[in-house]
Amino acid sequence: MTWGQLRFIIQTGAPGVSLDIIDSSLNERYEAALEATDWMGLKAHATIQTLAAHESAPPETVALTVGSVAVTGVGTAWTNAITGRQFYRPGDTVVYTATYVGPTTLTLDRPYEGNGSDVAGVVYPASPYVMYTSVYTLPGDCRSVVTVLNPITGLPMTPFSKDGLDASVGQRTLVGYPQSYAVTDDTPETNPPVLHEIEFYPPPRDARGFETEYLKAAFGFDGGNTSGSPLPFLSATLLLAGVRADVATYQGAMPQAVKYEAAFERELARLLLLEHSQRRPKTALKMASRFSRHRLARAARGMVSNWRGGQPGGPG
Repeated sequence: MTWGQLRFIIQTGAPGVSLDIIDSSLNERYEAALEATDWMGLKAHATIQTLAAHESAPPETVALTVGSVAVTGVGTAWTNAITGRQFYRPGDTVVYTATYVGPTTLTLDRPYEGNGSDVAGVVYPASPYVMYTSVYTLPGDCRSVVTVLNPITGLPMTPFSKDGLDASVGQRTLVGYPQSYAVTDDTPETNPPVLHEIEFYPPPRDARGFETEYLKAAFGFDGGNTSGSPLPFLSATLLLAGVRADVATYQGAMPQAVKYEAAFERELARLLLLEHSQRRPKTALKMASRFSRHRLARAARGMVSNWRGGQPGGPG
């Protein structure tokens, strides 16, 4: 059932009640239900596909000029796909961001610095270069990352904060096989939904898929997303009962409020019971006693036998 349908049903049974009150109650009851437990329905999986880095080899080179943002390629065939990729010259300690201009021309996000002590105008001709992408967008419904698996070992990778990664490794001037990651925010909180990004370190040399487990963000009702829906593991019965209890309280109809509140609690308890029953560990298979109870008697009979002249011990 969509948010719009839920609102319509409640509004029909509560004429004269402000939509703001109904919408606010819908969100508050939704949030209360989501906080009741660590719902399995909030867990999701995705594969983050990385791009292979490009490491040039002769005769493909570039010419860079200290103090200039222009880069000229020799033997290059650049396309729009390079825009936004990281760029560096091996041996430098600075990484730049490239923007496509033409098959043999690109610009950097800031003037080329050379080795840090070069004066403006110094030219680095016929230089090798590397382009890579280390930052990738996470699914739009991602609230937080639980774990990222190393595609080579299958083991969880080491998580860092963005600041922690910066402090630990500095500039990313060496591509390789990612061993760690950091989650960053791309969209500010003032412009929800927040879109998260993930940065791999070392920057990926190869194109690989990184299996990622994450917790989904539960987007509430903002009054405009009427075609959206609550997460499916929370029933419409739960939300309707909760909001009706709030509306009845607002109207001063306390007997009805108590009745609906009890219905909300019952439905929440039912959903929690269902949730927890799905988490029970599987019971190990065990043979029924009627198939195994004869073993002791059989073993006892074997202890006294004619194998050793009627002495205990059985065969042997």
